[in-house]
Amino acid sequence: MNILINAYACSPIKGSEPGMAWNWIIQLAKHCKLFVITEGEWKDDIEAYLEEHQLRTCIQFYYNPVSDKVRTMCWNQGDWRFYYYYRKWQKKTLTIANKIVAQESIDIIHQLNMVGYREPGLLWKIKNKPNVWGPIGGFGEIPKDYLSLYTKQSALKQSLKQLINRHQVKLPYIKKPIQGFDRLIACNSSAKIILDKISKKNTATISEVGAQTFKGVVKSKNFNSKVLKVAWVGKNDERKALNIALDVFKEINNYNIELHIFGVAQADLSSNYKNIIYHGWLAHDKTIQELQSCHLLLFTSLFEATGTAVLEAISYGLPVLCHNTCGMGDIIDDSCGYKIDMKGVHYSIQHFKLKIIELFENRDLLQSLSKGALSRVLDLSWETNAKSMVHIYKELSDTNTKP
Repeated sequence: MNILINAYACSPIKGSEPGMAWNWIIQLAKHCKLFVITEGEWKDDIEAYLEEHQLRTCIQFYYNPVSDKVRTMCWNQGDWRFYYYYRKWQKKTLTIANKIVAQESIDIIHQLNMVGYREPGLLWKIKNKPNVWGPIGGFGEIPKDYLSLYTKQSALKQSLKQLINRHQVKLPYIKKPIQGFDRLIACNSSAKIILDKISKKNTATISEVGAQTFKGVVKSKNFNSKVLKVAWVGKNDERKALNIALDVFKEINNYNIELHIFGVAQADLSSNYKNIIYHGWLAHDKTIQELQSCHLLLFTSLFEATGTAVLEAISYGLPVLCHNTCGMGDIIDDSCGYKIDMKGVHYSIQHFKLKIIELFENRDLLQSLSKGALSRVLDLSWETNAKSMVHIYKELSDTNTKP
């Protein structure tokens, strides 16, 4: 099949949205020929990769660049000015897409990213071509009690954002595309519930990110080591709820358990306990190397689509402790970790603490969960995600060709 993909942000050398789109494209290209429209910030890296890996016959890129000013707005989260320029970009992208459809035998049109529901693009307006949007995220709210972790200004901003979210999804420029696409894919079960209500269709669910499958890469861990090493990965913003992790380890500093924090430097925080090690920002490969020496991931985030760190952790055999919400609530089960219900900050701290102590004292259980994490990877891999997407493509294509 020939698939036309709209992916504003796409890069072979970045994570987050650009890396997410790139991984999807590389996996889908194993099954389909792709025609990809992207912004082009990483054009040189994309072209070099295609050349080096001889992929030009199965992936063709079309670039629709914006100014450096707009790029800065895009990556400055919370800069609402970006949406004005993004919609202008989508209008030009629609023109490019119409030319591709006129010249190539396109079977399916796919709106891939940005992942947020506020960014549906305009390719759904192209007639007589089956279209797909997703994975789609951005739905859901942070429970009121957890806003106590925010500064007053940030809590007010988050509350206002959540209020806007409840109404924004019903606005015509979002509701109409949701109802206009032939197939929607939610990134998690929370998104599916909302999309089903608006679209009146059976929304599929596929995570926006996938786990890597490694053969012989995962090092055998010493589950009986005196020190239990717990990893925390993320940036220092309130949504990641690092303070919950710090409070947990404040209460267990008499145990031989260490918290290894990646992405935050000690200088950024006032908390300084003997059982907490700050690694700051490391190169991705160095972070992965350090993660492999840990036994467990503590993922305290309050709101995510899925959480790349969760997928990376289980790829390396780390069980995960997380909140029972968003994509991580869908992914983690009792074979590979524990989920803590969001019943309040104190509840989270106490139950994360109890689970960490339990795994410190029961190393056989820890090892069992590690094996379960590696088994779970097979269901959550990029390869599995791509196959699920291709199945949706084929269903749409078959439906469209029936007399």
